[in-house]
Amino acid sequence: MPKFVFTATSGVLLSGGLLLAGPGIAAADESNNEDNDGCTAVGMDLENADGSFTEDAEKAADDLNDELTQDMAGNMDARTTTCAKEVVEASKDRDMDQKAATIAMSTAIVETHLNNYDGGDRDSVGLYQQRDHYGSADDRLDAGWATDAFYDELEVVFPDESWEDEEMGTVAQDVQRSAYPDRYHDQIDDAETIVDHLW
Repeated sequence: MPKFVFTATSGVLLSGGLLLAGPGIAAADESNNEDNDGCTAVGMDLENADGSFTEDAEKAADDLNDELTQDMAGNMDARTTTCAKEVVEASKDRDMDQKAATIAMSTAIVETHLNNYDGGDRDSVGLYQQRDHYGSADDRLDAGWATDAFYDELEVVFPDESWEDEEMGTVAQDVQRSAYPDRYHDQIDDAETIVDHLW
């Protein structure tokens, strides 16, 4: 599996130098699991109480790797699948539909490739690399809480569900405000596949 290096100025680079995503994401190294807090999915048949991952999580990751075609193709594992499941479950808990979950998922793919980083660019942490103004670091490292906070911001930017009439990549960009607005749109197909599989 390729090593991802996250940089605030040049995006996500494979060790060979291939650009995968844009600036504004975490300054972290995926190979350092101490910086990756994982996601809790106890009771969702993906993560055991001791923090280990179940066979269902491994199988879901393998199945998704066969279906994905963009950044996450071949890069899903039990940890990222568990984080993706948290996004889906948080969306359901908030009564958001699969389109909303796809927007949230594409955002998390671009920001961290579904890794829940305890650190990043300046004060950014978590799946969405949310800054301090979103809440405490502990809150932002809770994938469900972070997804809910993403939706809070979505509702500020797009009141009265006006986001429903917009392209999904546009909505993600307007919520996250990246210097590279097309990145989110480019991950919609993978996000949709992940949401469909885990819904």
